[in-house]
Amino acid sequence: MWILYELLFAIGLLLYLPRAVWRRRLPHPGWTMRLGRYPEPVARALGGRRTIWVHAVSVGEVLAVRPLLTALRQAAPAEPLVLSTITPSGFSMAERHVGAGGVAVYFPLDLSLCASRALEALRPRLLLLMESELWPTVIRLAAARGVPVAVVNGRVSPRSFARYRLARPWVRSMLSRVAIFLMQSQADADRLLQLGAPQDRVRVVGSLKWDASLLARPDPEAVRQLAGRLGLGGRDMTLVAGSTHRGEEAAVLGAFQALRASRADARAVIAPRHLERLDEVERLARQAGFAVARLSQADGAGRWQVGLVDTWGQLPLYYGLASIVFIGGSLIPHGGQNPLEAASLGKPVVFGPSMHNFEAIAHQLLAHRAARQVASGEELSRALAELSLHDADAQAMGRRAEELTQEFQGATQRTLQALAPLFGDSH
Repeated sequence: MWILYELLFAIGLLLYLPRAVWRRRLPHPGWTMRLGRYPEPVARALGGRRTIWVHAVSVGEVLAVRPLLTALRQAAPAEPLVLSTITPSGFSMAERHVGAGGVAVYFPLDLSLCASRALEALRPRLLLLMESELWPTVIRLAAARGVPVAVVNGRVSPRSFARYRLARPWVRSMLSRVAIFLMQSQADADRLLQLGAPQDRVRVVGSLKWDASLLARPDPEAVRQLAGRLGLGGRDMTLVAGSTHRGEEAAVLGAFQALRASRADARAVIAPRHLERLDEVERLARQAGFAVARLSQADGAGRWQVGLVDTWGQLPLYYGLASIVFIGGSLIPHGGQNPLEAASLGKPVVFGPSMHNFEAIAHQLLAHRAARQVASGEELSRALAELSLHDADAQAMGRRAEELTQEFQGATQRTLQALAPLFGDSH
């Protein structure tokens, strides 16, 4: 079965390559690292020491794992951290947050040769896989070397659960090699148990994203300076649409157009999830009749109506400007993006029907009336109109969201306590 898996993986990779090149995602400077070949500076930084290897697939996961990285540095100061990702944007974020003495790398392809090279080069004492990053070959080879593997901030979405069930006996074999599963919610834990994970290794500790949301909050003075540079006053109505995907911007622009019928001074800030789509989104906004500016270059002298976030890693800063926040990836069947960066700032949050990547978080926000869910672009228009007309209700929603982020803190400490037995004899 393992040979068949690697064969199918290789075929899938070959089919993906042309599309990735066409979308300008390949080649990128870290591609050789995906083959398990790491540059000399990585080896020099590690100095032959055993490491703690944390894998977080992209930007959102890197941001979520930041509190745990800090805790791990304090718990195991002699062992450097390796923080791996798969995407170039995630790698850039990892370089910023891995900390002194640690290294950012790309995760190897899930093929025996690549994974073996990576394990040999990185020498992990412990391998932590964030969320749903279950890579069978890496798990198998790490366990064979005696390296404990743990899943942290674990989740199993309904969609992933349905796929895993198709190969349940093989998935059970993979899961048996993981030392502990630290899950975000009981629903995630239940799905994992149904797939065959050993019951005594599955725990519910909550989501690290609640803890990380407080770290992501921008400095208020930086928000004030940005507002001043962009010509935004304290009473301006500003819609911020964060991490939008293809198929959503048209709906957001339509809802914004309807909003301006009653709030002619309203502005919209759109942050596409993938910056390579900026030209496409700008074209849509201009076709809708809006004055458009890229916000790294904008100033208060230009009366832009739609601003495009054209820099990485600054979305929380723009959330600080918001009167209302729309969470992207939710009007299309993508699964949503993280709503907590906006919720922690006390912003009223609106998202679409597809939030399965943040199922437990979305459920809590909705249950506490700290967010609003819409089914379509038309419902988004109505929600924006109602929130803008009833400012007290919008502010109350934001306060409930901020209070909720405080209430659900603590997953980092629970995760560290659960991992303590896996650190080895020196801890």
